[in-house]
Amino acid sequence: MIAAIIRKELLAVLRDGRLLVLAFSVFAVLSGFFLASVAEHRQVQQEKRAVGATAKEQWDTQGVKNPHAAAHFGIYVFKPDSPLASIDPGLRQYTGQALWLEPHKRNEARFNPAADQGLAGRFGQASAGFVLYALLPLLVIALAFNAVTQEREQGTLRMLHSLGVSATKLLLGKFTGLLLAFVVVLTPAMLIAVIILYQNFDLAGDDILRLSALSGVLFVYYAVFAALAMSTSIHFKSSRLALFVLLAFWTGSVLIAPRLGATAAEMLVPTPSVAAFWAAIKQDIQQGLANDGDHDAREAAFNAQVLKQYGVARIEDLPVGYTALKRSFNDNYSERVHALHFDRLRDAFERQGRFVHIASLLGPSIAMRSVSMALSGMDLAHQRHFEDEAEQYRDYFIGLTDDWDRERSHGAERGAQGHDADWGSVKAFSYTPPPLGFALYHALADLLVLLAWLAVALIWLLFSANRLKP
Repeated sequence: MIAAIIRKELLAVLRDGRLLVLAFSVFAVLSGFFLASVAEHRQVQQEKRAVGATAKEQWDTQGVKNPHAAAHFGIYVFKPDSPLASIDPGLRQYTGQALWLEPHKRNEARFNPAADQGLAGRFGQASAGFVLYALLPLLVIALAFNAVTQEREQGTLRMLHSLGVSATKLLLGKFTGLLLAFVVVLTPAMLIAVIILYQNFDLAGDDILRLSALSGVLFVYYAVFAALAMSTSIHFKSSRLALFVLLAFWTGSVLIAPRLGATAAEMLVPTPSVAAFWAAIKQDIQQGLANDGDHDAREAAFNAQVLKQYGVARIEDLPVGYTALKRSFNDNYSERVHALHFDRLRDAFERQGRFVHIASLLGPSIAMRSVSMALSGMDLAHQRHFEDEAEQYRDYFIGLTDDWDRERSHGAERGAQGHDADWGSVKAFSYTPPPLGFALYHALADLLVLLAWLAVALIWLLFSANRLKP
């Protein structure tokens, strides 16, 4: 019986003119955004590679100079984005595209595109991901809002009831048929997207896994809207009223909940201003962390330890460069302070993200958006992973220049020199994005929210089936 209902519903939906018109309209918009995003993403990645290569070449050809002066020349490194960023660019508009690596301090990422755009540019930031998580649910609603009310209005429901057709089997058949029809329409679009990505980017195995996971999560997301739409159709005698309620739910889930969640998160977990953030770092470096003593006390203890270690009475008698030794000591402490404050700030951002989940009570769209960003490698967790890798690289090349400065100097003199052969020996920055498991781990809470919404929607659908009356 259920198989017959599924077959009938699938054919009915596929023959429905609304599906063709709405699907064509939505997918035309989706294709436009996706193709534009692919072109932009390809250009951005090419620019990153070109500028990164130029920056390394400039570093390699600095000429003869003091190693520490060479370190102050600095190096720009760039985060290579996943090809899936063409589908969902996530936070790319708001997080910096480059990190400036230099001695003594850890910098924030620079050159976020949103800072360079006017109001018109920001208005046009919709993406293929926005179509997938915001507009396609409208297509599901348009197909399912009158799934039962239309049967009731046409008298078909009373006839099916008189034939002894179970309400539960009827609704499950309609629900499954609708989802299958949606999959039939959506699958070609996803295959075309894969082909376009394959033609424009070097897709790794992990990218395919991430895209497959995203497709599966989107199916769950659309199933939530389908189940809720059918349940709503049961409880209202008028198709128009059912549609109004579903559009109100869509508005709350897609448009209102994210703003409410963000506002609540900022109120509950405040973060320092840029000026206060850097002032706190400067203060902790100067005054010291708990039980460490201030800068002068730490430096005095360091001087005594160095003289004892090398068995000399004066700094001038040291067999290595004192300035480089002291600089390394101070920079190590500075790195410790910077890491503490950066971790606190990023932990605060993560707590804000958890508070945003409260707004998921209004709908599943926040969770879907977060999972989409995670699978595309464009969320805060992936940005943090990149910045930590870049910081390790900064420690590496600054450590090399300090070693050259220390070993090529003696005592208090600062006559160390480096050459292009030294600068060229510094390895180029190479970043390997984390695997799918990393994304799933950091998106676990959002995945659970989506599954919870699916469970609630299906339970309500079954409950509604028991209350279905012709």
